[in-house]
Formats: sequence, C-alpha cells, structure tokens
Amino acid sequence: MSQSDIDISTFLTAARLEAICPSADPDIVETILTDAPNSFPGAGLTTATSICHFLSQIAAETGGLGRLDENLYYTTPSHLIAVYGKNKFPDIATAKKYIKSPKKLANYVYAGVNGNTLPDDGYTYRGSGLIQLTGRGNFAAVGKLVGMPLEDDPDLCRQPDSALEIALGYWRLNKISGVATDTTDAPVEAVTRPINPKLLGLSERRSYFRKALSVLVPPKPVPKRTERLRADLESIMGGEAAVAEHVVAAEVPVPASLSGAHWVALFPTSRSLDDLKEPFRAAATAFVDALRRGGATVRISATFRPAERAYLMHWAWQIARKAVAPFAVPAMAGVPIQWDHGTLAKSRKAAQDMVNGYGIVHRPALKSRHTDALAIDMTIAWSGALAIRQKNGTTLTIGTQPRNGSNSHLIKVGSDYGVIKLVSDPPHWSVDGK
Repeated sequence: MSQSDIDISTFLTAARLEAICPSADPDIVETILTDAPNSFPGAGLTTATSICHFLSQIAAETGGLGRLDENLYYTTPSHLIAVYGKNKFPDIATAKKYIKSPKKLANYVYAGVNGNTLPDDGYTYRGSGLIQLTGRGNFAAVGKLVGMPLEDDPDLCRQPDSALEIALGYWRLNKISGVATDTTDAPVEAVTRPINPKLLGLSERRSYFRKALSVLVPPKPVPKRTERLRADLESIMGGEAAVAEHVVAAEVPVPASLSGAHWVALFPTSRSLDDLKEPFRAAATAFVDALRRGGATVRISATFRPAERAYLMHWAWQIARKAVAPFAVPAMAGVPIQWDHGTLAKSRKAAQDMVNGYGIVHRPALKSRHTDALAIDMTIAWSGALAIRQKNGTTLTIGTQPRNGSNSHLIKVGSDYGVIKLVSDPPHWSVDGK
C-alpha cells in the first residue's frame, strides 16, 4: 500500500496517538480521531509522512497533546530570558517583573506582534490551540479561512471541539504540507519555521517526528539469515548450558519481516458493531443507539480483535517484559513474524516498540471477549442530563456525575440491555463483564 492510499479512519487510532504522546488529554485525542478523516485531506495531509510532520508539530506545541493554551507561568528570570531573548529581557531585574504573571507577560512580549494593537491583545490572543495560534492577525486570518469568528471569540481556539479545524486552517494558510514530504530530520526545520519562526523546541519536534514515524510508518522488511549460528544463540541465552537443546537445525523459515512497530498496523481491530456475534451484536447495537438518541457521544475504539492481533500483542508484551525468549515464541499460521533479531537487546527493543504502538498497559490475553467478538470498547460522554431509553421501553434521566461510561446508573442500563461493564477497564463492556 502506498502512502497516498492511507485510510485515515483506521490509520490513526487512540493507541497510536497515545504511543506518540503518552500523557495526551483524552478530549484532544478524541477530537483528532473524530475530525481527522474528513479534515486531513483538505489540508494536504494524505500521506503517512505528512501526517507524522503535523502530529510532531502539534505534539511539541501542546506539551504532548496535553493543553490548548500557552503556558506563560514562568518561575525563574533565567527561563524567561532563555525563551524570549535579551531584546525583551536584557537583565534579571527586568525579567523578575514578569515571573508568575501570565497575563502581564503575554501583554508585554506580544505587544504589537502579529496584529496586536490593544493593551490586552497579547493575552487575549496568546498561543492557543493545537498549533498555538498567536496574535490578533493570525486569529482573524485563520478564522476567515475556516469560517469561525476567532477574532471576536478567541476562546474557540482553546476548545478541543474546534482545535483541529483551526490548526489545519493555519497549516493550509501557510502551505506547510508542501515541505512536509521527507522522512529525514532535515525538513522538520522547514515545517517548523512558519509555526515558530525562532525554531524554539526544534530538537523536541525532531524527536516527536522520529517517534511518530516509528509508530505510524512501516520500515522496510529486514532480510532473515537462513541459519542461526550457535554463537548467536549463546548471545541470546547469556551463555547458559541449555543452549544445546535449542539448536535443533540450522535452517529456519524465512518470515516476511522482523518484529517492530510496523506490525501494529496489520490485522487491525474492528470498530464495527456488525463484527460482533449475536445475540451480543443486537444488544450492543441497541444500547449504543439508545445512548446516541439520548444525546451522548459514543466513540467505539474496538469490537472484534482478530486472533492474529491478539497473538502479536501477547507475545510482544511477553518478550518486552523478559517473560519469554524471542526464539521460544510459538509460530502462528498466517503471521510470518520473526521475533528474534539476533541479539536479546534488539529483540526486546522491537517488542517494546510494538507494545508502545499498541498502547498496551496490561498483559494481553491470547483469547478474550474481544477475540470472541463479544466485547466493545467505547468512550461515552454527555453534558447536562442524559435521557436514555431503557431496555423495558421507559426513559431514564441520568443527572448524576460522572457523565461518562463509569456512571453507576448508566452501567445498570447497559446491564439490562445485556452489555456488562468491566469497572476496572473504563472503556470495556462485554457479554459478561470480562
């Protein structure tokens, strides 16, 4: 599959975004996953490489997708001088006046910059959103492009629901996709310049770019040696006497490729209710429909997980956690993966890259309710009160906190439908709560 053939709706997943940004805000992840399939193409983000460039920039600008407004709370004068330079802060005494004073600082450093004219424009139009849009002029220009009154209502830039569209508007306005075409570090500077002309945080942006590539872009398959020499096995086993019993033959099967992050994109988990087994499919469909009709937003992240994916997740975890030697993993028909990279360190590193790519937190099972097509992972949220139709046909109004899938009243409604919550795993519901 060429990069231009990417299906963004399956290419970008919560697990992959969280592998790139482990501390990402769930609301920010949600808006990217929801809006990207429709919005990325219009901004020229149609290849894995361009998407990696975009993600690396917004990750660097938002502290790993953690916040949508500029952090202007500085505690030391030296940090202020390092960030804004001696033109703004010629000495410690000057800088001291602005520490721990975000509004005062913004109105000083951004005075007369990027179309700011009024005394409070610096703070009003401070760095905001996924791409940290800054200055009245930029707010006005991007607002006009995307059809939002950003100059009159700058807080729109700081809301998750509109953040992606605004960031993509700035990306389009500056034609950044035109330089986001190479997988080397070199173009990161060209991509950064229209976003941060001073190239602040360039090394961090390069680091995020490399991380995004490792998670999202499959490397070329690595050829396998056809013989495993005793010296290689001794290296893996640490010189143990048990080496001999593992040397059965020199000839080994030639797999498609070595283990690594590129395997995460293969055998994808379904997000479709249609892939569930009956009667759980009907129960889950009815429950999700009731949630949406009641005004809740429901984002389904997993339904049926292929056995092949479960196999890859399970053994990647086991190797990365040093629970099993790479060469001891049993083969699975149809999954031509080579776990053994020739050294234990390389094998575990590749397995850990897979663990990160999958976003695994707990040891994955080879067989689960997901592989049985009897479970659904979904993020549920609503504002105000949720009026949900129950299995018996009556309507229940839920006005209690939390307004998400952990609400005890909602859990009872789901149970009546036959969709049981696993309380220890926030997004997980199944036929029996396992």
